[in-house]
Amino acid sequence: MGRVLEKCCYLMSVPRLRAVNVCGLPAVLACFRKRARAIKQLWFSPELSKPLDALCEWMAGERLPFARVDGRELARVARHDMHGGVVAFTTRPEPALVKYADPSEWQAAGTPLVVLDDVGDPLQIGSIARVSVAMGVRRLLLAGRAVEAAYNERAWSTACGALDELALNDAGELPPLLRGLGGHFCIVGFTRPGGRRVDDLKPIRVPGRPLVVVIGDSPGGVGGNVVGKCEHLLHIPGVAGSSLFNAADTVAFGLPWLLRKERKPAGFLAKKRAREAVRSQAA
Repeated sequence: MGRVLEKCCYLMSVPRLRAVNVCGLPAVLACFRKRARAIKQLWFSPELSKPLDALCEWMAGERLPFARVDGRELARVARHDMHGGVVAFTTRPEPALVKYADPSEWQAAGTPLVVLDDVGDPLQIGSIARVSVAMGVRRLLLAGRAVEAAYNERAWSTACGALDELALNDAGELPPLLRGLGGHFCIVGFTRPGGRRVDDLKPIRVPGRPLVVVIGDSPGGVGGNVVGKCEHLLHIPGVAGSSLFNAADTVAFGLPWLLRKERKPAGFLAKKRAREAVRSQAA
């Protein structure tokens, strides 16, 4: 009986895996660099043999199958023609649920979080991942349709490796999660239209509380059940009456503005150097 219980506990501790085909050289090489053991099979065109040489050598050492094939076979494996000359069959763990201690640990890390509120387009998620990584984000929280869309192969291929740089969490019910994050983070939501125009104010900074940026995919931005949990609501101005921005557009325009580094006045460094020079001469 003890062995049966031990086996059951082991099986419960093994993360559930999802199969994801990853296409394109940047995405495949990023997976190899960050999570090599996720790769289980590889197909590629002969012209990509040299860039993939290290990966093939590693796969040979691990006794994993790989093959140089023609474009027709690549299209068959990928089930489309937009494969970029290489297809890797990978397995990815399910996104982790948020634990009780996570908010305080994430706050201590000091990096912003991005929450995707029901964003269901894999291509948008791939684009959001690229911008998020470029702006220093290291974690995505997925709610609603975003959980499934983030594991679509188009998301990983479009992300060009960015999703391998990010930790993914299943946010579960978003309003309770944001309520729990509120004491540790400053929560900002983007609406279309509504809120304050981003060009009317300085980027939001709250000492000791990093930002949580909530991005929605409804016509009005974040959902109505989330609006009340946001300390700040912002929107990106456009032509009057236009609401053509999707979630990825909002991130591409809004996140660099919101997370940009504040630049000191031009004369600040010159004055500082002058004071230091006076002190050194006096010494």
